[in-house]
Amino acid sequence: MEEFVNSIESQVIPITVIDTQGSFSNIPFVFFYENTEASDSFMLSDYLRNSFFRTMQQIPMFAGHIRTEGRGRVSVVVDKDNINMPDYRESNSDVHFDDLKSAKFRWSAWPDGVNTAGPMTAADENGEIKLINVHVIRLQANSGVMVYVSMVHYVVDGPAHMQIIKRWCEIHQLMTSGQAEKIADMQPFITDRSSIQHCLPKERAQLHKETAKTFEGFSIVAEWMAWISPKLRGYIISKVIERQNAKAHLFHVSRAAFESLRDSISGYIPDIDKISDNELMLSLTSKTRAQAQSVVESRIKGAVQPAVDTSSKGTVPVAVIFEVRDHLGLSDKLYAGNILIPKIMCCPVAELESATTVESLSRTLTDFRQVTKDITLPYIASHMDMVASRPSSFAKPLARFMNHKSAMTFVYDVMPDMYQGDFGYGRPAWVSPIKEFRANGVLLLTSQDSSDGIDVFMTALPDVMKEILKNEFWTNVAKRIY
Repeated sequence: MEEFVNSIESQVIPITVIDTQGSFSNIPFVFFYENTEASDSFMLSDYLRNSFFRTMQQIPMFAGHIRTEGRGRVSVVVDKDNINMPDYRESNSDVHFDDLKSAKFRWSAWPDGVNTAGPMTAADENGEIKLINVHVIRLQANSGVMVYVSMVHYVVDGPAHMQIIKRWCEIHQLMTSGQAEKIADMQPFITDRSSIQHCLPKERAQLHKETAKTFEGFSIVAEWMAWISPKLRGYIISKVIERQNAKAHLFHVSRAAFESLRDSISGYIPDIDKISDNELMLSLTSKTRAQAQSVVESRIKGAVQPAVDTSSKGTVPVAVIFEVRDHLGLSDKLYAGNILIPKIMCCPVAELESATTVESLSRTLTDFRQVTKDITLPYIASHMDMVASRPSSFAKPLARFMNHKSAMTFVYDVMPDMYQGDFGYGRPAWVSPIKEFRANGVLLLTSQDSSDGIDVFMTALPDVMKEILKNEFWTNVAKRIY
């Protein structure tokens, strides 16, 4: 740790709206490692701690403070005389790894106090926003180790999170094998946001109408949210999320389920082979969640059927978030930042609420393809131009979605291999998000067996989630893990 502190040099890293549009949340995952050989030297605490801080030396941005000039202009300020130390904690648990494995790693079986940061970006008990939180939990009888890692979305996205975990593992392996001198030769991380500009073409494409309307339109709430300090903003949003008391579940959709779904709708969509798993999940989860919301609203109104004709209900916004490293040629680069492009679609409520059949799903899928098909380099460049000239625009999707309880956020791309983090004792037996999260979100995650489909993390308000779990079409496709 002392070496890490001494390595820090003062610097300022301006971050862009591409970063701040995700600044409301953290990215927390828990990695479960089993001591299969019952080794006394399994993932020793000193090596884990020292290799972590050697990793942080390569990304000193994590020692910085979030600073804002107001109205959305944000920087990470690294001050060698005022280091924002990464929050690294260690503890022991009386829970045995076998107990977790027998419980299939469901959240209720976890030890207490795993999470050392909330799901949303907020100040800790000392009034500081930590950019990374780590909690290493050694399980009973050294049977295994749980590693909780949460990074703020201000500075990284999901793929960058996983790259950093992988680097920590690589450095740990070098240190435990007596090859620490090789650490200096490792590929460096990129934190300079301006480097993205070199990847953009001169050409520009027309922006998606609803997306442009959201980011360019005026919102007094958004302007205020962009103006207040990150700490106050985090406090307000955290309290809102707490009141939601959202429920989360993790589902698995097998390769066989995807193929069956494709076969079923092939009669309605001629180019079915061009339909991705992501598009199928976007369409199906949107319909499933909207139907559940409709049932809850009907119950509140004291009617079996909705009191308002669905044809007059208007639209519901759905934000589809695309990760665009491949488009920019950065998939083999270690870019420690956000490269996420959102597109916001207003979907007819009547269409989403209609019972899910092969025909209705095909219609919804066709509508969503208008959003998913044209993520191109010129489009990405146009979006970046738009938000660069409007630094407060990062708060506008939030302000819009806060006014619509049925609005949904769908992260389109599957999280890169979450099981690649090998500290030298094998890949993790399980990787999981935490259960605390905001409502109406869907994440696609790497399955433990990546050859057999994907996992789907879904959140909703409590009554809505109850109805989701009763949805026959959804439960035939997606099997609940926990």
